Amino acid sequence: MYLQIGSHVSKFQSLSSYIGDSILFYNQGVDLETEAKLFAKSVSIAMPNIMAAYCIFKNYPWMGKMTFTDYDDHKFFKVDQPMQMKWKLDTQKDTVILGYSCQRAFITYCGRDYIAWYSPQIPLADGPYKFNGLPGLILKISDTKNQHCFTFSSIRKMTYIQPITYILSNFTDITAEEYIKIMKTKMMRLFGIVQNGSISLPSEEAKTRSLNGLRSKNNFLEKF
Repeated sequence: MYLQIGSHVSKFQSLSSYIGDSILFYNQGVDLETEAKLFAKSVSIAMPNIMAAYCIFKNYPWMGKMTFTDYDDHKFFKVDQPMQMKWKLDTQKDTVILGYSCQRAFITYCGRDYIAWYSPQIPLADGPYKFNGLPGLILKISDTKNQHCFTFSSIRKMTYIQPITYILSNFTDITAEEYIKIMKTKMMRLFGIVQNGSISLPSEEAKTRSLNGLRSKNNFLEKF
């Protein structure tokens, strides 16, 4: 996953989606050699994933609001949500991540309890996925059952102008609860396609692996 943080807006998406955006939009007066290297790297470490086709924009379309976009079966969906999150700070605990001093915070969000580590050394009130609002960038966050975990692997400051893109489409406005229902239906549909043999797989073992993989994805971050 890749988090772009601009002066006002941020965007969270898969690295493969970011590379695709780069090829489409970042082709005028930028370091194309750098983008080409990123694209080559994405082939091996960031192949497209059906569970990570979404984009999350913070402070867009206006300050204090969050826009979540995704698609399924050629239909595009948009969820607008407030950004406010109620954190409980714990200044007595600290750690170091990527060389940055971090402090701990807690939050209950959409049915799960989370522990976050944020760095006041990076004064950006942002973080992975929808998480935001701490006095420093969130470098690691996981739920207390360790089923969902985001950890920064690297941070880089851009040396050239890099637009944060928003692709206009015929979005259907839905709620976060409706989105999870759509994704659960999608997983059930894919499970059925694999189970009934509509997709050709080389062996029964491969079929079992695919079915187990789809089962493991039926554990969405938000629990409604």
